[in-house]
Amino acid sequence: MTPALEMRRLTKSFGGLVVTNNVSLSLAPGERHALIGPNGAGKTTLVNLLTGVLAPSSGEILLHGEHITEKRPYLRARLGLARTFQVNQLFPLLTPLEAVVMAILQRRGIATRWWSGLTRDRAVLDEAWALLERLGLGDCRHEPTRELPYGRQRLLEIALALALQPRVLLLDEPAAGVSETEGRDLFTTLAALPPEVTVLLIDHDMDLVFRFAERITVLVGGAVLVQGPPQQIAADPRVREVYLGAESHG
Repeated sequence: MTPALEMRRLTKSFGGLVVTNNVSLSLAPGERHALIGPNGAGKTTLVNLLTGVLAPSSGEILLHGEHITEKRPYLRARLGLARTFQVNQLFPLLTPLEAVVMAILQRRGIATRWWSGLTRDRAVLDEAWALLERLGLGDCRHEPTRELPYGRQRLLEIALALALQPRVLLLDEPAAGVSETEGRDLFTTLAALPPEVTVLLIDHDMDLVFRFAERITVLVGGAVLVQGPPQQIAADPRVREVYLGAESHG
């Protein structure tokens, strides 16, 4: 089976500083995979390499078997690679409905139409409403984004990514800054993501990671320390030493 996303010996250096060190990782279609590691391990740098924000010093990236190492970010998005950000990237004056509609229009290649006359395009509105309802945002679809609780803003960012109908979704610390209650809502949303979408999750919330992921990769100093199912990772003494400490996860 062709991997949904594959990294081969991926390396990134800034002068003499190696921040991504010979990383190889393969995600099967539909897999829920988590990337964890201590601060400074190079997790966000790796996502930036995957999405084309940074160019690797060496190595290859493949998306469903197609080499994308040298493709620009917008071309990777067109091929089905979407991401969220550690700090959300939203339009504060737009409503969730407006923002999701804009993302759908961008996917369809007609973003220049934007909101003008959009009420006549029932299919776009119906798709946007359905997506917001699925993520629990239907009741706030007409509120300015800046007035939403932070947890709902994180959900909206996921909605915008899903509006692009990605085949691979990269979630960079979606639970960062959210309350315990918002975190539970977020996990419910992540658990209900379309099964055909491959997900790579980066987060420091170990409860979220161990409940969500089918496999986990631990990154330390830009290099892969260990990969495996959650039970194996939780029991690995090297992981406990560098990241998990004495805390136990089932």
